[in-house]
Amino acid sequence: MIRSRAPPPTGAPPQSKWTFPTYNYYYQPYYQNLYNTQYAASIAQNQIYYDVGLISYNQLTNGAAVSAQQYTSPLATQYANGAYANLTNKPSYHNTSVPLTHMEDHRDAFGFQLPITLGRNLITPSFAHSAESDYISFSGALNYSFSFNDKNTIVSTGWALNKDSVRNDVMVWVPKTTDDVFLGLVQLFGPKAYLTVNAALGFEDGYLADPYRGVMFANQLQFDPADAALYPEKRPSHRNTELLYASWTQFITPANGSAEFSYRLFHDSYGIFANTAAITWNQKIGKHLVISPMFRYYVQNAANFYGVIFPDSNYKPTFYSADYRLSEMETFTTGVTITWRVAKYLSLNAGYSRFIMRGLDGVTSESAYPSANVFSLGGSVYF
Repeated sequence: MIRSRAPPPTGAPPQSKWTFPTYNYYYQPYYQNLYNTQYAASIAQNQIYYDVGLISYNQLTNGAAVSAQQYTSPLATQYANGAYANLTNKPSYHNTSVPLTHMEDHRDAFGFQLPITLGRNLITPSFAHSAESDYISFSGALNYSFSFNDKNTIVSTGWALNKDSVRNDVMVWVPKTTDDVFLGLVQLFGPKAYLTVNAALGFEDGYLADPYRGVMFANQLQFDPADAALYPEKRPSHRNTELLYASWTQFITPANGSAEFSYRLFHDSYGIFANTAAITWNQKIGKHLVISPMFRYYVQNAANFYGVIFPDSNYKPTFYSADYRLSEMETFTTGVTITWRVAKYLSLNAGYSRFIMRGLDGVTSESAYPSANVFSLGGSVYF
């Protein structure tokens, strides 16, 4: 599978916020070097007049200074004008949107799971593998469910392990390990309503940074508006996550449809708290068609090491990242899915959703946040 997407941000802010050289950066050193050379030449040329007493020392040095200034100033101005114009006339110099880069990759992936039913027990082992040019993943999971109370109550638990290899910012393969455990409950309240509650813990270790995103420091001069000088971001090598999810599904008899309300609370050791609320309506039309409009809202605060530009590369913080996905932000997703039961063992579905992300910190450029139209086609075969 070829994986291509909209060009992602590099981590640099818009060029309008970069620390570019000033006019004096070009003018002053050039003027000083040329002045010193011309001053020394004038002294050497007129030294004989001082030696024979025709001029005083002050006349010698003052004359050399005037001569050097008159010779040097126009040349330094000409040089600085050209160098500064070469910088400021580049198309990207005045950009107010974040720089983007193109990404395209090829992914091979497969997975399988084998549900095993033993009375009221359901055991589901699974395995998956995927490979890209910069990421190789092996994952396995074991889930267990037990139903009781006349199958009105289902308790589930599970464990998943990912053993991955990631190519880091210096193109070296390094390990990444993820462990996830969860505990869940599904409780039926009559034939028309049920409650789902899940809790999960995650533990990540290894290389957790994004090798394609960098960080800009304010004391680092930028000489090319089209190519930011960035430092690789640095994230902690360990991350804990905690998640709590709850949903309520209710069938509405007069409407011949059902509503699902869900809420998700997320926290991690980066300092991020995130809340997600969603509602989906499943409207049955006739015997074979279901239309499902939905809306989802997500909001989070920023990671404790997120920033747009960091002050001084000589005094770097322990961890730092300019990845907009770690900023304070919110997202809105609206969409609709149409499911058609073609036959007893076959159904087809088509969907559209609109995704919008917005920053909330007042600092990160809104151009860093993507929006997308997502179209999907799918089908299911039942055995």
